[in-house]
Amino acid sequence: KQMRPPKGKHHDLEALFEDLNFRYFYGLMACPALGWSVRESRSILGHYDPAHHAIVLSSALDKPSVPRLAVEYVLFHEMLHLRHPESHNGERRCVHTRAFREAEKLFDGLDVAKMILRRL
Repeated sequence: KQMRPPKGKHHDLEALFEDLNFRYFYGLMACPALGWSVRESRSILGHYDPAHHAIVLSSALDKPSVPRLAVEYVLFHEMLHLRHPESHNGERRCVHTRAFREAEKLFDGLDVAKMILRRL
């Protein structure tokens, strides 16, 4: 899996993961491989790759103009994919289950983070 190290120029994904893990998952979530994308993407801000057990965030978020809250939200969203894996209903694949969406609502500052990301 090609990705840049988790310690970016402005945000450290390992430190953010640890903080989010304790705040939302009682420190029980095992840390996957973390990293920044090789290429900037504004359409895909993050993804969890189950084959490599890795969370990759777009390097477009590793800028001083991007508030920590926005990066935390994208990382939290990807962490939820570990907690709530995709389900299948026949041939239909569901990545964001009802339980996933309910858990996402627990993020402090959700509306503000989404607003920041829309403006990027």
